[in-house]
Formats: sequence, structure tokens, C-alpha cells
Amino acid sequence: MDLGVRGKVFALVGGTGGIGFDTARLLAAEGANLALFGRGRERGETRAQALAQEFGADVRMYVADASISGQVEAAIEQAAADFGQLNGMANTSGLMQTRKTLLDVSDEVWEQYFQDHLMSTVRAARAAVPHLIAAGGGTIVNTAALSIHAMKPPLMGYATMKNAVVSLTKNIALTYGEQGVRANTVAPGFIAGESVDGIAKLAMKKYGLPRFEAITKAMREDYHLNVALGRPGRPEEIADLYAFLLSERGGYMTGALINSDGGTQF
Repeated sequence: MDLGVRGKVFALVGGTGGIGFDTARLLAAEGANLALFGRGRERGETRAQALAQEFGADVRMYVADASISGQVEAAIEQAAADFGQLNGMANTSGLMQTRKTLLDVSDEVWEQYFQDHLMSTVRAARAAVPHLIAAGGGTIVNTAALSIHAMKPPLMGYATMKNAVVSLTKNIALTYGEQGVRANTVAPGFIAGESVDGIAKLAMKKYGLPRFEAITKAMREDYHLNVALGRPGRPEEIADLYAFLLSERGGYMTGALINSDGGTQF
């Protein structure tokens, strides 16, 4: 299926690693031009150059920490000026951070969660929306998490802010829909991408299995996740969803929260 993204410009906040980079790779293969935003210049530029060489796409890297006011806004403005337009943005940034429960979480830690998850999403969207409107419409895909559906005490701060991201995204969809802006949220489950490299190394050593099989066994036996498909998600599967939502093929989807968790049960 042709996604209809050839020649269009997409901003990927958190696009130098994990789900963001997997999505960037798919979009580049489909002929899109990309602005990748990340905190580390060396890795980001190396990955941008690799995509450009492999697919012949215009891929550029911009250094920005979206948790710090002003950085991602300035970077998106620069990218829009460099490319001449902006047609869509996906935001996959945000770290899991400290695993603590209510009585152990200080105001400082709450502030870290607030900046890293909610305000990073607010800042990126606030910078992108005017450019999407100027382009005649465009798309935003934000990232929540499976944990918003099943509260776990150590993930309180993380899940709270991811719930806020869902509300924010639905509000963007409602506010700017008539100006051609669509906005959706993805809630990924356990994805066997590079974000679980640490888990993979431990599982491979413990179980003596190849990477994916070891992660699958750890998912079941160490993390006790009950997943209908019986396995983690593959990176390309979650990238397919982000790319579809960014593309014109998802043209009548907006304000949605989409689970991509293999049928995880709690």
C-alpha cells in the first residue's frame, strides 16, 4: 500500500531511537523527508545519514531536549524553515524515570515527569500546529503507554502523565480539526525494540535463547504479562501504525486512542 507520504515532511520528536527511529525508517522507505529530533547529536546525525544514504531521502537531525522550554520549539521552527513546510509530527520522546510510589515521590520527581512527558508533548505540538495549518492540514501522533489502562504503584507518575497526553491529544483534534489537523494517540504494549536492549541482554544470558525468543520468555515468566498473541510486538509492527496514522491513509482518524499491545490482559 502506498502511504501517500512521498515528498512530504515529517518531524519525529524522539526520532533518533526506539519507536521514533523505527517509524522514521519506514517513512524514509516510502519517500518522505524527515526531521529527527533528539538529545544526542552524534547518534542522531549518524542515524540520519544512514537513512538518507539507504533510501535517498532528505533526512536531517536537530538537537533538542523537549523537556526543556524553548529547545524543541526552536528546532521545529528551524526544520520547517529548512524544508519549507511541515506535514506531520510524531512524538515518541519520554523516559520511564524513577519507579516510586506516592509517598516516595517528591515534588522534584513529579516535576521531572511533568516536563519529560506532558510538557515535552505540549511544546512540540504548540510549535508544529501552526505549520500544519499553513500546509493545508497535517497530522500529529503522540505516545501514551499500556500502563494507562492498568495502574501499577511504581509507575504512578509515568502513567499519570501519559493519561494527560491522551487528553491533550484529543483536545488538539477537537480544536484544530476543521483546519485540517488530525491528532491521535498510540498506547504501545511490550515492544521488542532497542528500548528493551537491557532486558534482552539479561534474558539471553538467563535463558540461552536468541534475542526475540529470550524477550518473549522474559515477558511471560519474569514480567508475567498475559498477551493474547503470546509474544512482544516487533519494532516494524508499531512503526507501521505510526506511519499509517501520519499518512493520508488514516485520513478519517482523529482524536483516537489506539492500543497496540497484542491483546494484553490484566
